[in-house]
Amino acid sequence: MNRTKILLVMAVCVTVLSYTTRLTFGDEVSPDTADCAITITVDTIIEWEGADEADHFPNISLDSQSDEAPITKRADAPEGSSDYTLWTNCNVVLTADTSTTAQLTDTDGAATDVLITKYKISTDGDGDATAGITKTGATDSDISSSGASTWTLYSSFLSPTGLAITHAAGDGGVEVTLEVQATNEADEVADAGAYTATQTITATWDSDD
Repeated sequence: MNRTKILLVMAVCVTVLSYTTRLTFGDEVSPDTADCAITITVDTIIEWEGADEADHFPNISLDSQSDEAPITKRADAPEGSSDYTLWTNCNVVLTADTSTTAQLTDTDGAATDVLITKYKISTDGDGDATAGITKTGATDSDISSSGASTWTLYSSFLSPTGLAITHAAGDGGVEVTLEVQATNEADEVADAGAYTATQTITATWDSDD
């Protein structure tokens, strides 16, 4: 009787050991996979850097260029610039405000006086392939046709032809540089005082690249 019990226990031990060995080495269990397709759509984006409610180029102070007023003689022509990044994944056109808001104006005195106010604009990319690398920006021909690189009176700046920006795949940002120049009217000297202007650059969708 005791011998029978011993044989049964040995048989059970052998069976458990054999089953455990097969699980450990995976002789009878194969891995399986399950795929998951993931999709998302990126919208067309035209966005100046910064919060939507506070998008603006850093302010330009022509006074900061000198320890004294930048216009102390009739022939003085102080210039200043400001850089701002435009995020875009499409081709856009830059246009400017050509109203008197963009003209340097003094309203402190009894009568309103103005300065000749001219602008230029440029980008850090050329929109063309160079050595296998393409950078979002304005091509030479678009710069020429818009007059963007020439000092232009506020009332005709980027008008009627805006500055086209060509988007390069994989490059979603372009640095835009706005420049301003102030001078006295010909054969005239502007009234003493502080002059202010606000120029607004608008980026408008032109086409997908």
